[in-house]
Amino acid sequence: MSPGPELRVVVLAAGKGSRLGTLGEETPKWLLDVGGRTIAQRQLDAVERAELDLGGRIAGLTVVTGHAAGAIEDCLAAHHRAGAEALHNPHYAEINNWYSVLLALREVPGRGDQRVVIVNADLCADPDWMARFVIQSATTDREALIAVDLARELTDESMKVSIGGGEPAALAEIGKVGVEQAAGEYVGMLMARGGALDEFRAALEGFVGRPEHVNEWYERAVGLTAAAGTPWTIWETPDSRWVEIDDDADLELAAAMSGAVA
Repeated sequence: MSPGPELRVVVLAAGKGSRLGTLGEETPKWLLDVGGRTIAQRQLDAVERAELDLGGRIAGLTVVTGHAAGAIEDCLAAHHRAGAEALHNPHYAEINNWYSVLLALREVPGRGDQRVVIVNADLCADPDWMARFVIQSATTDREALIAVDLARELTDESMKVSIGGGEPAALAEIGKVGVEQAAGEYVGMLMARGGALDEFRAALEGFVGRPEHVNEWYERAVGLTAAAGTPWTIWETPDSRWVEIDDDADLELAAAMSGAVA
């Protein structure tokens, strides 16, 4: 494949899995063992599969750390991947995950066609379709992509997405509550570049120093930019072979599914 715009992958791994009890105290979610492989191994595998296809167009991998940062740093050191780095979020315990995203985006050069893929560290999914998302993120002419499962039944905990009119389908609203005519669930992967990346970063900067935004999810900034006209193109997951691991039940479900997401 011919050279093209560079892409950086950012993994949000700062949070503490408080709903996982003792396991969450000791182990960052990214390093949870699911069916004999950690989430980190699955996500790193996806990045490596994408890189083989893209021919070196992945500029680097940033893992934003917080809770149990040393364990993640050791994991990256053992991985021996060029361009992989940890970025510590010193406020991970006081500010929600939007601040981790902002810290990572502040490190991205504001020039050219730099593309950034954001991945939630608790996303245990099929590495093959995660790789496909990264590949499309590097090659698309769209300014922003957001991965959405349009088939799974929605629950109160789902990060719901509604879709606007037009072609290709684009996000209209996103949130756990208040989303009218929800069509699917955001799975924890998105890409932004160019003007969309600038607008996303600016929305996050707008949260800084404002107490009412301390507990926001970064998806709030996605919703604000969508409302202002940023075209977040829907990337439909090929299937529902993914689990966002928040608690013991999620971990058990992911383990049961592990043969399908190996």
